Amino acid sequence: MGDAYQTAEGDSRHPQLFLIEASEQLAAARSMDEVVEVLRRTARTVVGAEGIAVVIRDEGRCFYVAEDAVGPLWSGSRFDENICISGWAMQHLETVAIADVRCDDRVPQAAYAPTFVRSLLMAPIGRPQAVAALGAYWSDVRLHDVETIRRLESLARLAAIAIENARLLRQAEDNGRQRSLMVAAGRMGMWSFDIATEVLESSPMCRENFGRDPLIPFSYGDLHAAIHDDDKARVQDAIATSIRTGGDYDIEYRVITPTGDTRWIGIRAKPSYAADGTPRSLDGLSIDITERRRMEEVLQTSAATLEHLVEERTRELVAAQEALRQAQKLEAMGQLTGGVAHDFNNLLTPIIGSLDLLQRRKIGGEREQRMITGALQSADRARTLVQRLLAFARRQPLKPEPVDAAALIIGMSELVATTCGPQVELRIDVPIGLPLAVADPHQIEMAILNLAVNARDAMPQGGRLTLSAARQSPGSDHRDVAAGSYIVIAVADTGTGMDETTRRRAIEPFYSTKGIGRGTGLGLSMAHGLASQLGGALTLESAIGVGTTVRLWLPISAQTQPRATTPAIEDIPIAGVALLVDDEDSVRASTADMLAEIGFEVIEARSGAEALAHLRRRGPVDVLVTDHLMPHMTGVDLARTAVVEWPGLPVLVVSGYCDAIGIDAEFPRLEKPFRQADLAASLAAVLSKAPAASDVPIIITEW
Repeated sequence: MGDAYQTAEGDSRHPQLFLIEASEQLAAARSMDEVVEVLRRTARTVVGAEGIAVVIRDEGRCFYVAEDAVGPLWSGSRFDENICISGWAMQHLETVAIADVRCDDRVPQAAYAPTFVRSLLMAPIGRPQAVAALGAYWSDVRLHDVETIRRLESLARLAAIAIENARLLRQAEDNGRQRSLMVAAGRMGMWSFDIATEVLESSPMCRENFGRDPLIPFSYGDLHAAIHDDDKARVQDAIATSIRTGGDYDIEYRVITPTGDTRWIGIRAKPSYAADGTPRSLDGLSIDITERRRMEEVLQTSAATLEHLVEERTRELVAAQEALRQAQKLEAMGQLTGGVAHDFNNLLTPIIGSLDLLQRRKIGGEREQRMITGALQSADRARTLVQRLLAFARRQPLKPEPVDAAALIIGMSELVATTCGPQVELRIDVPIGLPLAVADPHQIEMAILNLAVNARDAMPQGGRLTLSAARQSPGSDHRDVAAGSYIVIAVADTGTGMDETTRRRAIEPFYSTKGIGRGTGLGLSMAHGLASQLGGALTLESAIGVGTTVRLWLPISAQTQPRATTPAIEDIPIAGVALLVDDEDSVRASTADMLAEIGFEVIEARSGAEALAHLRRRGPVDVLVTDHLMPHMTGVDLARTAVVEWPGLPVLVVSGYCDAIGIDAEFPRLEKPFRQADLAASLAAVLSKAPAASDVPIIITEW
């Protein structure tokens, strides 16, 4: 059920507003039909039922049941109180909630079988003795929620006096005795005010309503003095208007009792006149409506609270929409960045390979070698920048494995200390026996180093840098992190800290406060993308003058031992015939030079079809090195075809992009761009797993 309902007239308001309106209508009702109509109309609105029945105790153990708006339930019928659900509710003064009428022993099945009813609520009306019951019906089986039951019970409480008053008013039309009974039962006090003499006559019940001793009369002066100061002018105006126009004197106001209590009094009266038109008296009834007004105030407060909640939820929705917009913007930037990085890696591969070859062969003199070294350093920096872009875009090719976070931090502590310099005190805080984390160790090392450099720059006068690892759950302090248990690597400094605006923007790509030439603005965004891609998260806490703490939340690995290291390159023979497949001439030429330098005889092919033709014509080679994204046949398709014809072939993926769609998970991978040493290490790892010398290792060099 929602918090607002659509009525037949198209009115959509909160159900409690209908309850407030119903309380006024019930107070004004003067017949049982009016009461029944208000109850049926309001009940259908506030609980959303398909049918409503108002069951009123008539005489003895019989009931009058109002006809339902959907169709007759038991219109005009009479039932034995001992077997009806409404009778049970009235006898026990408890609301009955039945999810399925066919499965409840209290339900008279013969009576309900011809109807549409499958589930119902029945609330008693009146206390300490029920005078009626209010029922709501549905055609389907359902569990009734607490809010629906509460609304039906609220309406039943409002209806109690109205039903009793309507019944007594009906009886009052027959004789004076019934009229007196109506006034007494409804706690209505009779009074008469002589306009000329200002003498007030009142019944004991009237005096009781005003908080007076019912046995001691009180004067009009006493009554006027008891009216709340804020209501006196309004009362005088209403009396004067009624006498002048002959209309009803109908008002509700507050009075202060002799004990200091505040009560609400409802007054209804009519002026009478002499034959010459001179006003003679005001004659009417009074009723204590304090409880009703208190309930209305509660309902109004609830409505105000609801409006406040709606405002809060609206603000939350706006914030969520803004977060979604930012996420979509970052996703679009990530897609663009990933595509650019892919093409840039293809361009860097022959550049780095060629420079690496020239450096290793000592081409040229000292000056030329210095230039080659500088160019190679720039190319390596470009490769690092591409890796950061891919990390931000969450498109870097990761190699997740079980990692000992404590050992990783201890292992790189010397490098961090050297990088930060002597002015920064480095502290290591790692416990013994931490579970392994799921991570790419090389990427995590790069992220920690980047965060340490950021911390160093935030402490120009020196300070303390703490690297720590711990097992932790996010709890209420980190609501942006999914529930679970993580290994948390924290990098904390005592630097200048960030203001709230800077902290919110810190992980945006290319956002930096270091100034031109002092940073790329990708360090935090790279770490954030890396943690997210590994299934974890990054959180940032910072305050001006206090410092900054960055936490990498990494999932805990199900394995208990780190991955075994690969054999050393020198222990594995790397030589033989290599079939190299790539549709990019520059990449193919650079890779062929590396393979030849390693010791392979290289056969080149421009496509997968040409490579298969070579294999089928001359038989298996020692190594197949293939690009992936090629026209007509991808490297993966080529590899799978070769594996079918030469079973047991290991696979290495040399990737220039992140997504490994279509590449089997067991294929090892090497990221572009790479140097000859990187290629040799990958070949050594592949050849070490080859089951026999005649088998063909497959290396996929592009994704």
